[in-house]
Amino acid sequence: MNISEIKQYLKSLKYYILLSSFIFLFAILSGYIFACNFPEETQQIIAELKEFFSVSENETSFQMFLFIFENNAIKLFTVVLLGIFAGLIPLLSVWANGMILGIFAQIISQELSWTFLMVGILPHGIIEIPVLIVSAAIGMKMGKIAIWRIFGGEKIFRKEFTKAIKFYIFILVPLLFIAALIEAYITPVLLKSI
Repeated sequence: MNISEIKQYLKSLKYYILLSSFIFLFAILSGYIFACNFPEETQQIIAELKEFFSVSENETSFQMFLFIFENNAIKLFTVVLLGIFAGLIPLLSVWANGMILGIFAQIISQELSWTFLMVGILPHGIIEIPVLIVSAAIGMKMGKIAIWRIFGGEKIFRKEFTKAIKFYIFILVPLLFIAALIEAYITPVLLKSI
């Protein structure tokens, strides 16, 4: 995809990106408030997440990088693909990620510091979060196009589906690759320096 095509495609996603961003921010706030008001339930959620995303202390930075990249790439590809089901999965994905971030923000800011939280999230999050939001936006758009398909929009659906996959592979996957490198190699070093 050339720069002109990228700009045009992002422009077509404008309202979906705005909606995804709003849901994500609202979910962060909801997660933060939830963690403040339900500490026991929050600790249980954190324990389950730690178990699910557990990484051995003996694993190298490269192994961590592969785990992060593979997990994010597959997860967001699923968000894009499953958008064809009326766009519900992308909405749920943005909401769930926002809630988790809000919960972690409350716990880390209270137990450690806001500085630790920002250093732990921003270096890779400045790439990863927009990729999540854009992936969800693509999924939501695909949901709308899929509904059009029922009413005879087969050609439009195929054209949009091809654009979505190309954008994901050639733009979003490289960004996830960079974000995973930062999270595996740079973020731990920055956190140790605090």
